[in-house]
Amino acid sequence: MSNAVAIAGLEARHAMIRVWMAISATWVAFWISIATLIVMTGEMTDPGAAQLRLFALIVIAPPVVLLGVGALVRLGFEFLFRGRSNA
Repeated sequence: MSNAVAIAGLEARHAMIRVWMAISATWVAFWISIATLIVMTGEMTDPGAAQLRLFALIVIAPPVVLLGVGALVRLGFEFLFRGRSNA
């Protein structure tokens, strides 16, 4: 593998991390704004622990799952291309 290809691969990884961070930040900001509107309008009468756990799951789980799927896809491509380069 040439040096240019290694640098391009590293830049692509950094770009994908930036994309993931942007999507995750947008997701979290959207749900926090929804929660703020619900609290301010008074529709959440009893902020129980179950509701807060559910809200945390809605806010945190999708970005973590997206990161995991991205890591699995990356590993899959690495194994696929490593197998082709050795053949």
